[in-house]
Amino acid sequence: MSPSHPDTAFRSKRPAARDLSAPHLRALRKELLLVRADVERMELAQATVDLRQAVTHFSWLKFIVPGFAGMRWGKARTASAGIGSLLKEYPLISSIASMLLAKPLRATVVASAKPVLKWGSLGLAAWEAYRIWQQMKNESRRTTGDVVGERAD
Repeated sequence: MSPSHPDTAFRSKRPAARDLSAPHLRALRKELLLVRADVERMELAQATVDLRQAVTHFSWLKFIVPGFAGMRWGKARTASAGIGSLLKEYPLISSIASMLLAKPLRATVVASAKPVLKWGSLGLAAWEAYRIWQQMKNESRRTTGDVVGERAD
């Protein structure tokens, strides 16, 4: 069963004079790609600005991200760039930080922190229980002393 009409039968036919030659089509595609790249670049720049504005209230980032403390968006940068300049000046610090943040060492730190947290929380609970017991004992002495003092009167 072959179709009675060819595939191009229902397409609108353009006049031959309006058809672009191959070099013109390539130039048009190139311009479209350049415009699309410019739009994507601008969207990326806007997304970066939005992200920076969203995370400026995280003050702890200045300890993790190099140079975050010295960043002032929309203003001229000051002479001191914060942690970034410190890390450039002393590369040993960044090496130590990398070593501390590496997975094997981090895993051992976490593994050793678990028992410390467990026993520390148990010790804190025992200390609080002892303090509460001391307060209850002192209050019972006062109330019995008050009752004995009232009987003596």
